[in-house]
Amino acid sequence: METRLNIAGVTVAVTHRYGLPAWCLDGHETDAAAQFAISATEDDLRREYDRLEGRFDLAACEDNCLYRRAALGMLDYDGFLLHAAAVAVDGAGYVFTAPGGTGKSTHAGFWMRAFGPRAVMVNGDKPILRRIGGRFFVCGTPWRGKERLGCGEMVPLRGVCLLERGAENAISQADIDTVLDRIFCQVLLPETAEQAVQQLDLLDKLVKETPVYRLRCNLSPEAALVAYRGMNGG
Repeated sequence: METRLNIAGVTVAVTHRYGLPAWCLDGHETDAAAQFAISATEDDLRREYDRLEGRFDLAACEDNCLYRRAALGMLDYDGFLLHAAAVAVDGAGYVFTAPGGTGKSTHAGFWMRAFGPRAVMVNGDKPILRRIGGRFFVCGTPWRGKERLGCGEMVPLRGVCLLERGAENAISQADIDTVLDRIFCQVLLPETAEQAVQQLDLLDKLVKETPVYRLRCNLSPEAALVAYRGMNGG
């Protein structure tokens, strides 16, 4: 079975055995001509099943394989997947990345409550950052994390926050070594040397062209306002 999805402005033909979850289709299904195609082989599914130690069925394993294929395919279109939460406020995108369990989704939820109808949840777990016309956009994807939060929007990227726990809420510009170390840990590992070159080039452009901050927060609602003001010169 084939379904075509619009992912970050690129049409992807997805061949699947087990059907795609409803949240993968919402805001992404399209009839446009495909720009590249992905699928998961039987060997892919078995390797994923073994990697997950049989804790998930083959449908879930296929979903994992497909999102990785889609993400790596986006490198040919100047896009890469970042393990992060992404929110838009007044049409500008803000991304929060950190190791799992740090509170990315919680922090994004604070933004949604703080800014009400001005805010949109772009993606709760796996947005694509895509460089178009010399600037980066943050883009929703069909893969949205366990809370299934997100949409199909693409918005200009205003800033990236390296999220970490702290006793007080505080934001500051991140130094280049911290940026590269922390962001590199939150991207998919390339499968080929060509993909590695593409990804490193995009990461280099990201840190040169986009403000990146360290956000220490205590997971109180005030953290959203501290972050927003810090990324907008307030």
